[in-house]
Amino acid sequence: MIAMVLGGPAAKVVRAVNGFEALIKVGVATQPFDVVITDHRMPRVGGLELVRRLRAQDFGGKILVLSAFLSDEDIAAYEELNVDMMMSKPFDFDELQQAMAVLNKKPSALAKKPRMLAVA
Repeated sequence: MIAMVLGGPAAKVVRAVNGFEALIKVGVATQPFDVVITDHRMPRVGGLELVRRLRAQDFGGKILVLSAFLSDEDIAAYEELNVDMMMSKPFDFDELQQAMAVLNKKPSALAKKPRMLAVA
């Protein structure tokens, strides 16, 4: 659903079913992703581990974390990893679009057509 809402003529959305697949897709991408949207709880490689690995690889894009529940420790860990935004579930798609608008206004080297990776 996220990919359908965010896709369209202004963006290219790539989907991954979990953090492990996301790492593979980031690793083989010919163009860097501008935004990674990830769930916190996922099988194999969860959101926190995904973000740690992306930051260790010097991923320069923006990261949005989605979760129904984040502990204070999780929030602190994500903040330490310089996550750009965290959003609580459930959310409506207007909220997601507003979050993306905020992220797109933050300074970065965004391409004319942002490339996004949605992981859930």
